[in-house]
Amino acid sequence: MLIILLACVLGPLVAALVPEECPSIISEAGLSPTFAHMVTHSIHSLTVEDIRYYFKPDATEDNGIPTVNVDARSNERVLLNAPLAGYDDDFTTKSLKSFDLVMRNMNRTWWGIQNYSTLEKVAHALHMAEAWENAMREYKVIEKQLDPESDLCTCVTDIKNNGVLNYLNLVAFNIRYPGITSGNDDALRYYLAQSNSTDSTPKIRM
Repeated sequence: MLIILLACVLGPLVAALVPEECPSIISEAGLSPTFAHMVTHSIHSLTVEDIRYYFKPDATEDNGIPTVNVDARSNERVLLNAPLAGYDDDFTTKSLKSFDLVMRNMNRTWWGIQNYSTLEKVAHALHMAEAWENAMREYKVIEKQLDPESDLCTCVTDIKNNGVLNYLNLVAFNIRYPGITSGNDDALRYYLAQSNSTDSTPKIRM
């Protein structure tokens, strides 16, 4: 799911399409009914550096990939463009860059997933890096096959109507206020009711 979204977003701009047509287009393309949920888990912590490393070397800060804001002090829970993380380039491997980023922020209570310990934040960073590493190989294949100007690309990048933006806001809320949302299906249903998503009620993953 992440691969298709990236192949579409990182390609040329696409034409407008009536949102009501998208559920059938996405379904006919064989995408999962839990498309929005799966995409959200894959992109919620992407940075510009990650996009450049795994998918598109010339990606800019105006990249069109929405992510959750790691700064809990900000009123802007979701960023519409993946931001620069500020990895230390003195490290040569992606793993050490991710580890260093967590350690540099370990005493900043406003940074990252609020109820995670430092070890859990490191594990999360490495988990996402592995997911992107696996996706990278498939992305290189699909990028050549998928037409960025297709109706499918228009639909999967329409995050306001396909449920992705709603899920990102829910994940952001869950990250900031885990005590309120953990195990609270009512909170999940409330956010999903705002969208056109037909997803069932999956567990929110971060």
